[in-house]
Amino acid sequence: MKKYFVAVYVVLTTSIFAQIVPDQHYLGPSLGLSFLGSTFQLGANYEYGMKLSDIGTIGVGGIFRYWSYKETYFTGHWNYVDVMIGAQGNYYFKIDNEKIEPWAGLVLAINNSSVDWQGTNANYAAPSAGGFWLGFQGGARYWLNPKTALSARVSFGTISYGGLEVGVDFRL
Repeated sequence: MKKYFVAVYVVLTTSIFAQIVPDQHYLGPSLGLSFLGSTFQLGANYEYGMKLSDIGTIGVGGIFRYWSYKETYFTGHWNYVDVMIGAQGNYYFKIDNEKIEPWAGLVLAINNSSVDWQGTNANYAAPSAGGFWLGFQGGARYWLNPKTALSARVSFGTISYGGLEVGVDFRL
């Protein structure tokens, strides 16, 4: 048991100098839980690292999210399908541990949604869905090696959307 603790300690304290690097591209998939409909969501994240002289290191890029869910009632159910595409900008905090990379940022996206009633009494008005989304997000990467990191993020924003995600990011 003691050697497992030593192995974990070595992995967590070994410096591999892998924090976000200017002029590098980062891409990766994510799996999350959407706070809108309490459903799983699939996603992809892209970032390009940049160094701003008086600010620090940032990442700019895009996001993609897909999720669907339904709300069931006595006479039928509503089906919701959401596809979100947007731009993100993240500020990276410099810490002493080079394997951990915390960040916070903003997202501006368009949520293209569809809503469909299936059941009896089709006289229900479809609820509003979709629109522009402005969100705040934060998270961290944990670098396994110089090219691969585990990531976690939480986001909150308009249109009652938020999410909790985990993923893998690759430095290209």
